Amino acid sequence: MKYIQKRKEPQDFSKWKDTQKSIGVNYHYKYLLNPEKESVHSYLLIEQGYICCYCCQKIEQSNSHIEHLAPQSKTDAELSLDYINMLGSCGRYPNWPEYCGNKKQNLSIAVSPLKSNCEDFFSYSSNGEIVPTTKNLACQKDAETTIEVLGLNHYDLTQGRIQALESLQAMTQEEAELLAQVCKKMDGQGRLQPFCNAVLYYLKDYYGVD
Repeated sequence: MKYIQKRKEPQDFSKWKDTQKSIGVNYHYKYLLNPEKESVHSYLLIEQGYICCYCCQKIEQSNSHIEHLAPQSKTDAELSLDYINMLGSCGRYPNWPEYCGNKKQNLSIAVSPLKSNCEDFFSYSSNGEIVPTTKNLACQKDAETTIEVLGLNHYDLTQGRIQALESLQAMTQEEAELLAQVCKKMDGQGRLQPFCNAVLYYLKDYYGVD
């Protein structure tokens, strides 16, 4: 999981909400259709550097969906349309994965990617698993439940992290330091490195790179 700093919602989405509110009908996420819905989806991906809000694997508009942090079934109309409550998660009908937004369904998570210190709750093992940090015992329970609810140790995700780890093992110290800098920011196309947090953790573990 990587901290997501929310930006302003797209203007056409704001205008749509204002219009729906003024006429007093269809003010709920279930009534949000294209082009406004597509615009929101696109903004979320740009905001997140085209990685999933939960597992951090690479996503595009074609294989992701708009995820509600606070589940739609448990929110009122206002919160269902609150841009702060929307994220971009991997998975899109009909090929839903068994993790992240699809696995979460109507449950809540203890550690939110909108929490500025969310990255401190997790560490990564050599077998590709994401595990609760051992540095702060108070964080462990929240990390455990979040990993379980989101299915973050699904086979596909652990294999993705293992592949990321394997690619690091033959690096020189200089290459490791360069990759660490790459993983800390978006590239020229506004994209983050897939599994960037796991890669940074491995780089620090293997090469001592901060």
